[in-house]
Amino acid sequence: CEINSIESKVLKLEFASLDGSPLPTFEAGAHIDITIAPQFIRQYSLASDPATPSRYLVGILREDDGRGGSLRIHQQLQEGMSVLISRPRNHFPLMKEASRSLLLAGGIGVTPLIAMAHQLHTEGREFEFYYKAKTRANAGFIKELKSYPWAERVHFHFSDENRLMVVDVLNNYEAGDHLYTCGPAMFMDAVFNTAMQLGWEEDALHREYFSAPDIGDYENHSFTLFLQKSGIEIQVPETKTAAEALNEAGRAVDTKCADGLCGVCTVDYVEGDIEHRDYVLSKAERKRKLVLCCSRASKPNGLIVLDI
Repeated sequence: CEINSIESKVLKLEFASLDGSPLPTFEAGAHIDITIAPQFIRQYSLASDPATPSRYLVGILREDDGRGGSLRIHQQLQEGMSVLISRPRNHFPLMKEASRSLLLAGGIGVTPLIAMAHQLHTEGREFEFYYKAKTRANAGFIKELKSYPWAERVHFHFSDENRLMVVDVLNNYEAGDHLYTCGPAMFMDAVFNTAMQLGWEEDALHREYFSAPDIGDYENHSFTLFLQKSGIEIQVPETKTAAEALNEAGRAVDTKCADGLCGVCTVDYVEGDIEHRDYVLSKAERKRKLVLCCSRASKPNGLIVLDI
């Protein structure tokens, strides 16, 4: 672990292997798990260049009112420490068919979009990068963004200087354009709503949450899981998740975030009327996949047939 810098409340960390060997390769949009303590495993997007995976760069915003993970990292991690991280996983990939990519970052949501810009530049593809933050003083990665070989594509917008007008950015949509955004839920909702009003196709809109948005309480129902390959039937009471019920029945399910953000517990399903509560699967993926830590049958006593 190497502390790259601390800019405002953003701690920049670089990770390298202990023996100097290359780290696993990744594609832009990927994230890793960082284990601070056994009960503190958090996911952070990679901001480094996928073409040079000798080091992983992440940016971590200190959130004093959060769940405690970022605060612990800011307080406890020191340069030279050994830290357990996972292999990269990606639920926010670039679309290879895009003729033009628009990257809209809100605050610390800039991190995965930096990796995307690196990859798009390397591949010689058309893109523009818009970075919105409340103030210049509280924004991270400004120095780096001004130094990259694609710096001329970056447009900075600070609420106290020159506000980002999303309509102006999105109003020249053409078929083949794709939009990627990451940041606070309200920011991303506003971006998506504006894009839809301007005629963007839903399949061209991509976003990644770094925390579960507050969308109110769901009503849980008991339901049944049927494991097609083994013929086992498992009851899931309203007080438990599908992942918990499977684990209690001896069918090990690995979970990390428990909020539908990381996608670790994603499985294929064959049949079922499902209430998807995750924030990682696309509309197309939801036709065949579900996230076990949060999604459930949409109706009381419903049946979900899993392809396991």
